[in-house]
Amino acid sequence: MTEQMIEPWLREILRCPRCKGDLTDATTDSDPELHCPACRLAYPIDSGIPVLLVDLARPLD
Repeated sequence: MTEQMIEPWLREILRCPRCKGDLTDATTDSDPELHCPACRLAYPIDSGIPVLLVDLARPLD
């Protein structure tokens, strides 16, 4: 990822707010995101802080 990497201890406990499933790291257009394969949602990471709000997630194609 970039310099906005999530702290490892925090990354280990993060889960999808919708289904409570595991999230995977991803980078699109140089912006880091967390993807939920089960819900097909992408959650943004803003300044190293994951924004885990379903209303702000974007659908994955």
